[in-house]
Amino acid sequence: MTEEIKAPKEESENTSQENNSPKKNKVRKITNYLLITVAALLSFSIISDRIIPLTDNARVKGYVVPIKPEVSGQVLDILVQPNQLIKEGDVLAKLNPVDYEIALKQAEQSLEIAGQNVGAQTAVIASSQARLTSANVELENTRLQSNRILEMAERGVVSKADADKARAALATAKANVVNAQADLEKSKKQLGADGAENSQIKAALLALEQAQINLERTEIKAPTDGGVSNFSLSEGFYASAGQPIMTFVSTESIWIEAYFRENSLGNIQPGDKVEIALDFAPGKVIQGTVSSVDWGQSNQAGKLAQANNQTGWLRQTQMLPIAIEFDHSQTTGQLRIGGQADVIVYSGDNVIFNTIGKLWIRFVSLMSYVR
Repeated sequence: MTEEIKAPKEESENTSQENNSPKKNKVRKITNYLLITVAALLSFSIISDRIIPLTDNARVKGYVVPIKPEVSGQVLDILVQPNQLIKEGDVLAKLNPVDYEIALKQAEQSLEIAGQNVGAQTAVIASSQARLTSANVELENTRLQSNRILEMAERGVVSKADADKARAALATAKANVVNAQADLEKSKKQLGADGAENSQIKAALLALEQAQINLERTEIKAPTDGGVSNFSLSEGFYASAGQPIMTFVSTESIWIEAYFRENSLGNIQPGDKVEIALDFAPGKVIQGTVSSVDWGQSNQAGKLAQANNQTGWLRQTQMLPIAIEFDHSQTTGQLRIGGQADVIVYSGDNVIFNTIGKLWIRFVSLMSYVR
C-alpha cells in the first residue's frame, strides 16, 4: 500500500520537472536575447557616437548689436516696430536735426570766410612784393646818387657833411629792402599753401565735413539686414550719443553652435556634412557644413575654461562647441537667435550608419511637434 502511494508521488514530481524545464529554457532564451540586444545597442551607440555623433545641445547664434546714436538729440520719429524685419540702410529713427543744420551752415560760412581771408592775404603778399620792388629801385637810385656824391667829396667839390648824408641815405635804402623782404616772407607764411592745400582752407573743409557727417547721423540706420528688439522708445525721448536705444539682431551672419561630448569629436572635421532639426521648424531637416571645431570651451573672452578636479571612473562629461554654417534660404523667416536645435554630423561615408542617422534626425524633427 505504501509503495502504491509513493509511485504516484514520483510520477507527479517527474511531470512537474518536465513542465518547469521548458519554462526555464524559455526564460534563459529571453534573457540571452535581451543581453545580446543590449550589447548590440551599446556597441552601436559607441560606434555611432564616433561616426554619426548626435547632440540636442545646439543653439542658433548671430550677431546682436546695441544700436547707439553717434550724436545726441531728441527723437522726432520712430520708423520701425519691435521684431520687424528690415533691410540694410533702412532708417530706424530720426533725431532732431536743427542744431546740426545750424552747425552745417556755420561751417559753410567759415569756409567762405577762410577763402576771403586767403584772398585778403594774397593781396597783402602782392602789396609786400610791390614794396620790395620799390625798395630795390630806391636802393639802386640811392646807390648811384651816393657814389656820385662820394666821388665829388673826394675831389673836394662837396662837403663832408654831404658825403655823410649820402652814406646815411644808402644805409637807409638797404634797410628798407631788408624790411620789405621780411614783410613779404611773413605774408607768405601767413597765407601758407595755395588753393585747397592752404591750412585755413583745409581746417574749414574738415569742419564742414564733420558738420555734414553729424547731420547725416541724425538718421539712425540699420547696419545690415536684420531686426530690432528690446526697445521701448517714444517720440520726444532724448537720445544721448553712445547710449544704446535698441537692440539690433543681424540676419546676415547666422550660424549654429552645437556642443558635443569630447568622445564624439574624434572624427569631426571642418567640411563634414551636417543635418539640423530646428525646434522652431518641426518636420524640416536643414543641410549644413561644419565650419570649425573650437580648440576649447571658452567661458570668458581671452580665457579658456578652468578644469575642475574630478575623481572616479565616471567623470562629468565636458561639452565642446563646433560651428555650423548653412544656407539661410532654407530657413527664411524660421530662425530665432537662441533657438534650440538637434544636430547630427556625418563624419564619414559609411552608408549603413549614415542611413540610420538620416532616419533618426527626421524622426527627431517630427517629434518637435509634441515636445
